[in-house]
Amino acid sequence: MSRIFSLMFAVLILCASQAMADTLKISVIGAGKVGGTLGTLWVKAGHSVMFSSRHPEELVDLVKAAGPNAQAGTVGDAATWGDVIVLSVPYGAMPALSEQLKGKLDGKVLFSTSNPFSGRDGDIGRKALDLGVASADQQYLPGMHLARAFNAIGSASMKDLSGKDKALPVFADDAQARDVGARLVRDAGFVPVLFPLARANEGLPGGPLSGVWTEADLKQKLGR
Repeated sequence: MSRIFSLMFAVLILCASQAMADTLKISVIGAGKVGGTLGTLWVKAGHSVMFSSRHPEELVDLVKAAGPNAQAGTVGDAATWGDVIVLSVPYGAMPALSEQLKGKLDGKVLFSTSNPFSGRDGDIGRKALDLGVASADQQYLPGMHLARAFNAIGSASMKDLSGKDKALPVFADDAQARDVGARLVRDAGFVPVLFPLARANEGLPGGPLSGVWTEADLKQKLGR
């Protein structure tokens, strides 16, 4: 009997260790409605999340609401701390972030929800749209593994549709970005469907891949 209990205990320890190994340290840069909502969903999925902004002292309520695995920090803190960096800022901030984060994201996965708008972001937004948003991301923040998702769904819909088998496109090319990007979408309660970065503009608001889908309908778009 004692041997059975020992084996059961060993299995429990192994499962717990595996669960800990599977959790991510996710840094969210830009803790507004989108970043705050996604970060909270990831905390509830078991990950550790650092919300960051220029004023981390203003994130106390968000951290408290997200749960015990959430914390707040500066943008610099977040860039160093996280295994995955989630970018959820107005695109006009990209040149400044490029300077602030230079060399700090090398080798990490950058998961961007940020969108360029020509009206709001001026020349920066127009140039990103013309170049292709994924190419613009990579120029501003080189050396990282880029994934883009949640680019055309509002925070209210994220909350309401999480866990309801709704599919979203994930734009990524390399294996690390594809794996982590798909996992973050899945752990937020959605079904990921992978697309190449070259099609990332299609996932911007108003684009042919914007919004939420059934998995079957979104997979049909892969061949188009």
